[in-house]
Amino acid sequence: MSMLEDRVRRVLRETAEEITPLDVPPLRLGQAAGGGPGGNGRLPHARWAISWPGWLTPLAAAAAVVAVLAASLALTGALSGHRPAHRGLPPRLPGLPRYYLALASTGGRAGQPSWRQQAEVRVTATSQTVATLVPPRPDNAFIMVAAAGWVGRYVLAAQRIVIIHRKHHLGIAERDSAIRFYQVRISSSGRVSALHRLAIPELPAGSGLDGLTLTPDGRRLAVASQPPRPGDDPQIRVDTLATGAQRVWTWPGGQPIQDAAGGTGTAVSWAADDRTLAFQRWVDGYFQVRLLDTAAPGSSLAASRVALRLKWDGSGNRFRHGRAVNDVQSFAALLTPDGSKIVAATDTQTQRPLTADLGFTEFSARTGQVIATRDRWRLTGHLPQEIQGVLWSNADGSTLLVVSHWPGATGSQGNFGLQFGVLRGNRYTPLPGAPRPGQLSAWPSW
Repeated sequence: MSMLEDRVRRVLRETAEEITPLDVPPLRLGQAAGGGPGGNGRLPHARWAISWPGWLTPLAAAAAVVAVLAASLALTGALSGHRPAHRGLPPRLPGLPRYYLALASTGGRAGQPSWRQQAEVRVTATSQTVATLVPPRPDNAFIMVAAAGWVGRYVLAAQRIVIIHRKHHLGIAERDSAIRFYQVRISSSGRVSALHRLAIPELPAGSGLDGLTLTPDGRRLAVASQPPRPGDDPQIRVDTLATGAQRVWTWPGGQPIQDAAGGTGTAVSWAADDRTLAFQRWVDGYFQVRLLDTAAPGSSLAASRVALRLKWDGSGNRFRHGRAVNDVQSFAALLTPDGSKIVAATDTQTQRPLTADLGFTEFSARTGQVIATRDRWRLTGHLPQEIQGVLWSNADGSTLLVVSHWPGATGSQGNFGLQFGVLRGNRYTPLPGAPRPGQLSAWPSW
């Protein structure tokens, strides 16, 4: 067998791993010559359309594989700004997705502010960067990532950011464009696809993006945003990626969806039933996590149910009898995919003596009551100046990916080093080779 034949066979196998029934389009006849994807990423409408008969589905899948073969072969080294994945399977940490995406800051000349520009595909077990993705023009910055790591699907939000220069080499970033959404896939063999513009509506220029999350199967995307005009209602929309179907919920006169520290998009999170969506608000001094049934009729976020209500550890009037219990730290609380728990980084403080007990607390999604607090760590004589956070949860919350203190940290003046790590039960392990949180413009997404 020649090297070319071997490569063709390998690419066919790798591409076939990504083909699902959702990825096989209906057979379309009568398309005008020269037709191609329009500005919204959809094919022009055809006069006739017939679906594949059941017995032809395997042939359709095979045709789809062959159709993308040329692009698959051309991918390696052919995309501007794209560094392809390594050869061979990388090591795996048991119970975790094989890859994650992180947004890395880049900037101009010395003294100029930097902004999020590129996305790095990294191996969870080693943090090796195996691909680098750059936003297609006119966008120049990725601003948020949603991940369905088990199925290898990721959505990135991007827009164009310009720097307005001021005196003394200072400047501010201005987000002067709409927010667009792109998809990238990573096969089980580690092949990173090209970026693909999703055929879903963009957010208008001036919108605030507060949260972004994919269902665990990667089929539906929830987008929490604040419209550009002052006084407009905050909204959450859910897009079905295969069909383009969309539903929108708003909260008339309500506060914005509370975004999360670290720029992770975890202000919203899904249960694996593909219908229960958790979102966060800040109301009357309390941090709320609410659960929305996206399969129920209606379009009001107010129909959601309050599942958790906590104070923030930086707010006043929190102490009762000299103690404040389980205040939320990073405005990030994840619903576990099985829908049973809400997990968050918390802080319990006392005034005399001055102490702060940090940990990761599980709350019942049904009652809001504490189930357990894990990885407890005490600061004495200082209040925390750094914040921990929950980034990812397995189905039942028994395994978490978190940003946490360094083992052995002393917390001098309330400052302590942060790092990414794995929390299994009560055992915390730093993520091998991971960058420091301060080296990234947004915390990783799995």
